[in-house]
Amino acid sequence: MTSSKELAGQCLGFIRQFDSVLIGTSDTTGEPDVSYSPVIYHNSRFYILVSQLSPHTGHLYQRPTAALLFIEDERDSEQIYARRRLSFACSAQPCKRDEQTWQSLIPLFRHRFGPIIDTLTGLNDFVLFQLQPTQGRWVTGFGRAYGFSGMDFREPEHLGGGSTNETSST
Repeated sequence: MTSSKELAGQCLGFIRQFDSVLIGTSDTTGEPDVSYSPVIYHNSRFYILVSQLSPHTGHLYQRPTAALLFIEDERDSEQIYARRRLSFACSAQPCKRDEQTWQSLIPLFRHRFGPIIDTLTGLNDFVLFQLQPTQGRWVTGFGRAYGFSGMDFREPEHLGGGSTNETSST
């Protein structure tokens, strides 16, 4: 069985490889949308700086939940059906420009993504969202999937019930 500490090390190492994340949202009628955004991981939360002109931003205001997906590049995968991937169910909350969160996170965005951040934050339609993971799933191959709670990786559970050598779908 994988411990919370082992799972955290694997997942956090995987997250550090990414500058962006795939985002799943839905509108008030449940109509799904998938998009992406550059992302910052800080203090056990994810942050995205997005335009209010984007459908996913409107969805986050309407239904403050999102699914995030970090997935191994196809070219790096040994098996296309078993790409390493890490997904999270998150609650979403906008951060106001005059709040401490905005003040402390925008410099991190600037450091990571460069001067474009000054341009984007100068536009009134850009908003910073905090995405707080509630649960997640880490898949490293066939029969190697783990579910967990939050970003402290509580209660890791091997999913699928079989051994890690099985070739069943995850």
